[in-house]
Amino acid sequence: MTLFQRGGTYERISKADAGDEDGVIRQGEDTADLAERRGIPVEGRRFRDNDKSATHGKHRPDYERLMAAVKRGEIDVIIVYMLGRLWRNRRERAEGIEILRTHGVSVLCVKGPELDLTTAAGRLLAGLLGEVDTFEVEQMSEREQREMRQRVERGEVPTGPRAFGYTADGSEVIDSEAAEVRKMYESITAGATLSGIAADLNEREILNRNGRPWTHNAVRYLLQNERYAGLREYNGATYTGKWPTIVSEDQWRQAVAILTDPSRVTSPGPARKWLGSGIYLCGICDDGRTTVTSAQRAQSSVKGTPYEPVRTYKCRGPVKHLQRTAEPIDQLIAGTEPGKPLGLVPQLLVREDAGLLLLDDDRPDMDELNAKASTLRARLRNMADAFADDDEADALEFRRAVRRVKERLAEVEQKMTSPARAAVLGDLVHSDDTVAAWTALPLARKRAVIDMLMTVTLLRGRPGRAPFDPESVRIVPKSA
Repeated sequence: MTLFQRGGTYERISKADAGDEDGVIRQGEDTADLAERRGIPVEGRRFRDNDKSATHGKHRPDYERLMAAVKRGEIDVIIVYMLGRLWRNRRERAEGIEILRTHGVSVLCVKGPELDLTTAAGRLLAGLLGEVDTFEVEQMSEREQREMRQRVERGEVPTGPRAFGYTADGSEVIDSEAAEVRKMYESITAGATLSGIAADLNEREILNRNGRPWTHNAVRYLLQNERYAGLREYNGATYTGKWPTIVSEDQWRQAVAILTDPSRVTSPGPARKWLGSGIYLCGICDDGRTTVTSAQRAQSSVKGTPYEPVRTYKCRGPVKHLQRTAEPIDQLIAGTEPGKPLGLVPQLLVREDAGLLLLDDDRPDMDELNAKASTLRARLRNMADAFADDDEADALEFRRAVRRVKERLAEVEQKMTSPARAAVLGDLVHSDDTVAAWTALPLARKRAVIDMLMTVTLLRGRPGRAPFDPESVRIVPKSA
């Protein structure tokens, strides 16, 4: 029997419930018992990795400490429950066998043979036993993958952590959370930022599935999760699930397209705090690119009278040649304050022809669609006039005819509508109280509306304390 003087034990469990160490403790008892029976001292050389898989070569802190001790010559034998606890993949096993061969270290298994890795026979046996372990792991993985594919093909509910909006088993929708999910999808397609969506949720004290505040990345992950549209991707293919959906597939795909657009700025950064930051252009640079940023003048006093800080917009270029007080500019663009003129944006939205803001002027068949819409509108007017002049007309037949014409008109108008503009402006244009709807919008949504409707360029204002001059703000409408 080989006499060993510097033993070390190693225990490992691949998967363990949180805080559960019973498995590695049992292994430790068995390895300690073998060391005692063989008379091998192991004091101070006990190594243990709990809940650490060795299949994919991931970081195992105590295994690395064990190998370091071997290289320092502190260990001449490693005692394990079975060889598979030490190595599970070919690369790590080959590297480990070479390290033990170089330093003259053997392996003792509670369930298995003694392996003298300084000999060719010992290394052969270690390699063969290791291949059996690897075969078992790979075969189990194949079975699990086949089972997973079958579950996906059947449309079964995904397992794993609970998804926000669903119950723990994923089979039912939590109405309050689902409403927030829908609002997130509507917001991103309406031009909101991820940071803005997260800030809105946190401001309203809506916590994520873990009971924590939302982050930029958490919102992104949720919006890109195909599960909300009743879909599941597996090995590059998309399958339809049988669990209840929260949004339509079109909504999900539109959100993913927005988030994966290469032209989209991906840096989360701070959420915008002011209406025109990054949207209004500097009219001194006047290059169509340089925007303004928000700033706040420090509080000061004149002859002992304190003045509150004033919000301003200033050029973001290297030369700060423009600085304008923000409040009158924002009021001119978006204001709904009682007693003051309505801002330019709400003025556009309350017009009777506000529906024209939704049109997609780039459609090649727009002229044809416009002609059809005009014909149908004229037909409605003629039908109304004919009904008014015919005392014997049947009211029921008239209503049916009007409904059919209106349905055809709605189909034509839908084709004329820009999907992007409808997402941002649709609910405002069709609102019963447009001004109230505009006032209630979150800041990110208002910014998206302004950016879609107009280009705002700030010029130099009047010197000194002269009143605000609307002519110092250049407004150019944007076409659809």
